[in-house]
Amino acid sequence: MSKAVRSNLLSLQNTADLMAKTQERLATGNKVNSALDNPTNFFTASALNSRAGDLNALMDNMANGIKTLEAADNGLTSITKTLESMQSTLRQARQDKSFQVDTYEVNKLSTLKVNGGRFGAETEIRLQEPTGGTKATLAASVPGVNYVNPPATAGTLEGPGPRTLIEYDPSFDDGGKIRIDGKELTIGTPGSNDASGVAAAINTAMGPAGITGYTVSSSGNKIIIEANDKTVSSPDIEFVAGITTAKFGETSFIYNKDNVGTVKAGGQNISTGGGTFSTFVSSLQENAEAGGYEVSFDIATQRITLKSTTQGGPAPTIEGLRENGPATGASQAFEVNIGSLGPGSTAFGVTFATGVASAADLAARLNADPAFAGRHATADGSNLIVTNTTTGASSPAISTTSGNPGVSAVAGGAVAGTDAISDGISVTRLAGVNGAYTEAVEAASHKFTLTYGTKSAEINVVGRDGSPHAQANQLKLINDQLLAAGLYDIEASFDANDQLVFKALTEESKTLAVSGENSTDLFGTTTVSTGSPAVSAYKSSNAVDQFVEEINRNPDTAGYIRASNDNGKLRIENLSTQELSVELDKDGDGVGSPTNHKIAGNATRANLASEFNELKNQLDRLADDASFNGINLLRGDNLRITFNESGNSFIEIQSKDGAGISANTLDLRHLNAIDLDADMDIDKLLDGVKLALSSVRSQASKFGSNLSIVQNRQSFTKQMINTLETGAANLTLADMNEEAANLLALQTRQSLSSSSLSLASQADQSVLQLLQ
Repeated sequence: MSKAVRSNLLSLQNTADLMAKTQERLATGNKVNSALDNPTNFFTASALNSRAGDLNALMDNMANGIKTLEAADNGLTSITKTLESMQSTLRQARQDKSFQVDTYEVNKLSTLKVNGGRFGAETEIRLQEPTGGTKATLAASVPGVNYVNPPATAGTLEGPGPRTLIEYDPSFDDGGKIRIDGKELTIGTPGSNDASGVAAAINTAMGPAGITGYTVSSSGNKIIIEANDKTVSSPDIEFVAGITTAKFGETSFIYNKDNVGTVKAGGQNISTGGGTFSTFVSSLQENAEAGGYEVSFDIATQRITLKSTTQGGPAPTIEGLRENGPATGASQAFEVNIGSLGPGSTAFGVTFATGVASAADLAARLNADPAFAGRHATADGSNLIVTNTTTGASSPAISTTSGNPGVSAVAGGAVAGTDAISDGISVTRLAGVNGAYTEAVEAASHKFTLTYGTKSAEINVVGRDGSPHAQANQLKLINDQLLAAGLYDIEASFDANDQLVFKALTEESKTLAVSGENSTDLFGTTTVSTGSPAVSAYKSSNAVDQFVEEINRNPDTAGYIRASNDNGKLRIENLSTQELSVELDKDGDGVGSPTNHKIAGNATRANLASEFNELKNQLDRLADDASFNGINLLRGDNLRITFNESGNSFIEIQSKDGAGISANTLDLRHLNAIDLDADMDIDKLLDGVKLALSSVRSQASKFGSNLSIVQNRQSFTKQMINTLETGAANLTLADMNEEAANLLALQTRQSLSSSSLSLASQADQSVLQLLQ
């Protein structure tokens, strides 16, 4: 074979290979079909396509989330219309004046007794003589009351003035610095290492420090700093230097509803309230006193801190949280009878050469003996806790048989092992530290509760100082307490006998009363006084017109019934949905039998109350039906929509406080017909519906904002998928026009090469023929 033939054959082979590759590209549409073609492009495109596939898998979740939000929006739209219908129903009731009436013949001696309707009890109506009215007044009547130095409450460290008690601590023995109401003083070395010695040292240091107006003493382990002015607050004491300050035990954690079970704090049962932060905190606060702790919290971070109320005490206990922590072994509590653990006795396979002295001694001996391997003992008071050193939920339970009657298992004392937890709640516990601390004590005072009408005030009547204005200062403090409680229509004073007097400022039928701790010590048995309004003369001399004026101006009847003159007869209108009973004694002398009458209630308003209740029920049904794919945002369900393939970008959507939307959460209550009696009550109901509408619209706005976020992310994800797939395609897809042109060129080349090979072969044949 000649060189030309070989060359043409090789060219044809290369052309065939290129044609095969080009035909493969045209068949698959890809210029990179395997890692052999282009490793970098192949693996990069594969990664881009994988991410695009992961994102595409999230699109269904986003689409379902959008439909869930749309279902909630449908519900809120219908609920809004229902609330508007409820609003319309109340306005219709407000406008309706179809109250029922009856007429009566009366004279100046007539008496009417009305009951039912809007009246809570039978009320008598008769014409009255003009009077000036009376003001409710209560005067202290017990002689010898000490207003200068009220007696201290038994069992307390109250004094004549407001005090601050300092708990003695040995760190005071070397002196130190404190501030009293912002003024600093240095305490010298006490003459004795106790509260009395420190009190004397503080008293000595006050003069050089220019601090006056205080009396320093001691009682037991307490140092007492008392303000001489009985009307001020307790002295503010700060520890500046050289004094060990007591620290109260603290327990703190960040609330997470998914890791909260049946909780006890300080031994008290705590309500989780369906998982809401606010309800959980409220329950902690309600049980704080019984549990021996104080509660503080941060709404933004949802961190809760429980602080012990016992200085130097342990951190408050909290149970029922799924806490982060290492794996634990199973344990069992045992009751120890030391008398049965003498020389030669055996427990848990360990024999004791000498008698066991205590539970702690027993624990130490067990832990030191190889026969006790795999377990660990600790003393718990007089009991023994045996724990398996194998940890985790599979940790075997401790056998309740110890081998000695002196060690017996405590019923219910078994605790199962637990696995390590890293995704729960981290609880920080800080034990308290003994040291000095302060306690404010109010001045000794006469204490009682004063009530006028529906308002009450807690009154503390502290003693008087030695100033010329002592009584005036004392009165100002009392009246300030009245004003702080909203009792603007009561004033305190002292009479000529220096007795405390409380008096209403206006004549009205309100009751003034005192009650509580020292009320009878000051006021004796007269603890209630009721005023009466002034009665002016009637404008008319006609009996019917006088009754009309009496009924329409008397606070006991005005607004409950309405009177008018109907052709010389007394016309009474029942301003209620309930039936009104009227007993008429025309002559008012009780000689003849009175006549009994009935005035029906307003049926229209009663029916509208029923309509309101039906709309309220429909509101709840609408909320119940606004679910999609098992998730109902209007019932407080939580919707989580994931936005990226790693799962760390997401949105959680839930109604406010997780409480959902219902008549209850919107403060819409069931109405009785009587609730629509008064226009003023209807106005309050309208205000409530208005607030409910505002709440629903606010929630709709929030869901709308969430919907925009999800739709935006859906659009973004679609674009990202397109970008990733396009990028992958750019790395692997073939240019079909280019490849078709290449194939045509290769076919032409193949044809030419075949012709060349044929010519070369013919030439070789011609040479061979000549040689022959």
